[in-house]
Amino acid sequence: MTVESCTLITETICQGISVRTTNHDELSPQSAKIGSLWQHFYQNHFNRLKPNSDLYGIYHNYESDALGAFDVTASWRVNDYQGDVTAIDNLETVIIPTGKYLIFSESGEMPGAVINAWQAVWRYFNELDCRFERRYDVDFEHYVNESQVDIYIGVN
Repeated sequence: MTVESCTLITETICQGISVRTTNHDELSPQSAKIGSLWQHFYQNHFNRLKPNSDLYGIYHNYESDALGAFDVTASWRVNDYQGDVTAIDNLETVIIPTGKYLIFSESGEMPGAVINAWQAVWRYFNELDCRFERRYDVDFEHYVNESQVDIYIGVN
């Protein structure tokens, strides 16, 4: 796991499918929604993306902080879809805003690498001497390849 210094990211416009959930709900297989979201994404949308398209898991519409509800969108950049986007029900457009982000990188088998990266995020922001404050605006996972994920956390 590596944590880079604060990086400025420019705006990216994505489209995808979303669910609303909480971290508490994701702890139980009976109430977890994110795994099913990605399963639906791969079954219904992945094969319509251009080869080598960037994939994003975008966390947005935060109710409050890590304890509140939020939306998760399994997505792609708007120009990467080769299918008819007007035929897709419930497709959501999400803008990753320009801003400062901390990047947490993890490599390994998915989804374990993603879980490990999020655990590092929570540990980092729970440290007493944490230098940054989370914005709870938009955070995102960028799937670099089949075995690496970079998690971008928006900070003030």
